[in-house]
Amino acid sequence: MRKILFFIFLVFSKAINACNCPPFEVVSAKVCFNYNVVFYGKVDSVSVSNGYNTAYFTIQELYKGKVQQHVKINFDATTACMMSFSKNEEWLMYCSFQRFDELAVNFCGHSRKYFSDTSQDFYQLAAQRTFEEEKLFLRSNLLIQPFVENDKFNQQQVDFKPHNNQPSGFNKLLLLLTSFLVMIIIYIVTRKKNKKND
Repeated sequence: MRKILFFIFLVFSKAINACNCPPFEVVSAKVCFNYNVVFYGKVDSVSVSNGYNTAYFTIQELYKGKVQQHVKINFDATTACMMSFSKNEEWLMYCSFQRFDELAVNFCGHSRKYFSDTSQDFYQLAAQRTFEEEKLFLRSNLLIQPFVENDKFNQQQVDFKPHNNQPSGFNKLLLLLTSFLVMIIIYIVTRKKNKKND
């Protein structure tokens, strides 16, 4: 058993060195502030397409953020900072928006997997809490948040995306006439000035 733990520790520390993670901070309200979405959930599936690795989660408890109950999370599975997810795994996820509507996690973050055998939980040493203790901390400090409803989420997407609103036909005509009148006024004023200068 000691050999296995030593091997896990060795692999974990090599990955951290290769990935150049900053010093690890224990999860606190301040640390949670740095993430857009924090939740406890279960992996439904994992996919790889166009170089992107995506894990699909069903959220059991949402602690921070405005998301639906089913979310997709992008992650690195190709570099030294790679992560790994498998179907039915339970995770505490600390996510940030990669783009406007795409969540991502990284190896140096605070996301952690649930181990039924706590002796395998190599993250526990750095976190200074068991998985369940960290869940309890999040529950009591951030509280459990409601999920965003599908229609409301779609409306938020529309509200925040760039708009290219075109004026109606009547407003276009009004703008055109106003522009034409301004051009005539500018022409008359400049013509009068030119005559005075002559």
